[in-house]
Amino acid sequence: MSSRALLLTLSRGLGGGIERYVETLEWSFAEQGIDYGRIDLRCAGAAAHARLFAEARDWLRARVVPARLVLGHRALLPVAAILARDRTVSGISVVCHGSDVWGAHVRPRWWVEDRLMRRPDVRVIAVSSFTAGALSRGFPAAVLPPGLSRGWFDTLVRASTTAQRRRHAVHLVTAFRLADWQNKGLPEFMDAVATLGRSDIHLTVCGTGEPPASLRRVVEARRWCTLRPGLSDDELAGQLAAADLFVLATRTRPGRNASGEGFGMVLLEAQVAGTPVVGPAYGGSHDAYLDQVTGVAPTDESERALAGTLHDLLQCPARLSQMGKRAAEWAGESFAPERYAPLAVARLL
Repeated sequence: MSSRALLLTLSRGLGGGIERYVETLEWSFAEQGIDYGRIDLRCAGAAAHARLFAEARDWLRARVVPARLVLGHRALLPVAAILARDRTVSGISVVCHGSDVWGAHVRPRWWVEDRLMRRPDVRVIAVSSFTAGALSRGFPAAVLPPGLSRGWFDTLVRASTTAQRRRHAVHLVTAFRLADWQNKGLPEFMDAVATLGRSDIHLTVCGTGEPPASLRRVVEARRWCTLRPGLSDDELAGQLAAADLFVLATRTRPGRNASGEGFGMVLLEAQVAGTPVVGPAYGGSHDAYLDQVTGVAPTDESERALAGTLHDLLQCPARLSQMGKRAAEWAGESFAPERYAPLAVARLL
């Protein structure tokens, strides 16, 4: 196992599950005393990749002991492969998430990335058993699910003890990168809520990034729906903890415009905050909760199936409350930061 690592990532500040995943890896390296660096790809294009390469090469050559390259996304493999020609690199670990695996491999870069993942010095890491299965036709992958840094974990736990749920009302919450609102199944989710015909339901849509105008129009058309973009960590934790139920209805689609959840980190975050979850019908999110104990999923992606799932859960508040308690216990034990940090280092380095 290497004692030095250089973390290469696609972005910083865009939000979303992948960025949270990378933040937790960075925390894990620091927690375990790993000498590490982090370099972000600032934007798309050949010039940005060339800049990333130059900064990484300078960081590596400034140190005596070789470092392992840890890639937050497979798109960084070409840069890493060139860097790995130098003796300052002791190998490559690449994290594969979701639709980056099962999307249509029709572009030249997909073929190049697939070839590079077969190299003997490359270790492939999947965020869930579902993602590992999607990869298995080409190469085996170890599984390292998302985790939570100590600071974010404690923020969620603290929110679970202080949040006040609304009386005489049902509070539903969802959260995602707002530009992806259609792939995240928000239209179907809203239609499912409307189908229930209940006047006591309120839905809060949280997310990162600037809300598209089309999303604002859809939310404004529903009086029972509120859009909360750009929340701080404390504010997001408060929303998750105050909800009666968290719902993520992501569409799982292969092909050129692939979408889907490799894991669905926000499902884990909601459970740590003491809230039961409804996950997507398909994809890797079944690893993110205990089925029928801390969360459930509809049988398919239809509005009817999701409405039926919501109806069954919401008609029994006592069951929801018990699921929330079990969710906090299970997520807190299974994804405890003190356990996750050494696991992350062992799998990646």
